[in-house]
Amino acid sequence: MTAARAERVSAAETVQTRVSVREIHEVSLRALRASGLSSGEADYLAEVIATAEIHEAAGLDALTIETARIPAGRVGLRLEHCDGYAVAHDPASRGPLQAFVPACETAAVVGTLVVPGMAGSPVLDWAALDIAERAGRILSLSDGGHRTVVTPGGDLLRLPAGRDEPRPPVAGLVIRPLSEVPDAQVISTAAERKQRHREAVTHGVSVKTPLWTLAYSIARGFLIPDHREGR
Repeated sequence: MTAARAERVSAAETVQTRVSVREIHEVSLRALRASGLSSGEADYLAEVIATAEIHEAAGLDALTIETARIPAGRVGLRLEHCDGYAVAHDPASRGPLQAFVPACETAAVVGTLVVPGMAGSPVLDWAALDIAERAGRILSLSDGGHRTVVTPGGDLLRLPAGRDEPRPPVAGLVIRPLSEVPDAQVISTAAERKQRHREAVTHGVSVKTPLWTLAYSIARGFLIPDHREGR
């Protein structure tokens, strides 16, 4: 790639489009449905994606990955036990967020669980935050490099992965319930998110234009039925 072309590509990636919170959720929902996800899963993931985009500009990036990796059929995660760890294999090779949600919900109930080959990402952190609040558990996510902790009260903390953390039998994302919150930097609180959401609803959200254009083009493959009676 020439220097001039590299500059044009870089400039295109920085172009922003302002959209509403409702539009982010609706386009994400329709894109996921058009790609083959069920209505319930699509609605939940669209909510996570919209939240990640509002608070960390990470949702639409995740959406492009998820829409490209939606398996046909209903193949669930396969759990096995290895060296004291529950290991969640994904035979369908679905998108990271699709695999993470059931794995994290399982870990909140049964204890420490590893998802092989999965790395941490901001969108997974936001999904984990919702799951921690619903399950009433403190949850830690660690891929060996960085670690996120989410609490039932709505705090999201990030810290380097501890050298003293036990090593799982396979490389991947370790989801571990904790009994107490570690001393770490709080990235987001429930009160801060409510304020940010109010601002986003009022003023809209600036998103990367290329990602928005791609998401919108995928979403056009699914029309939401209008159940209103004609006049």
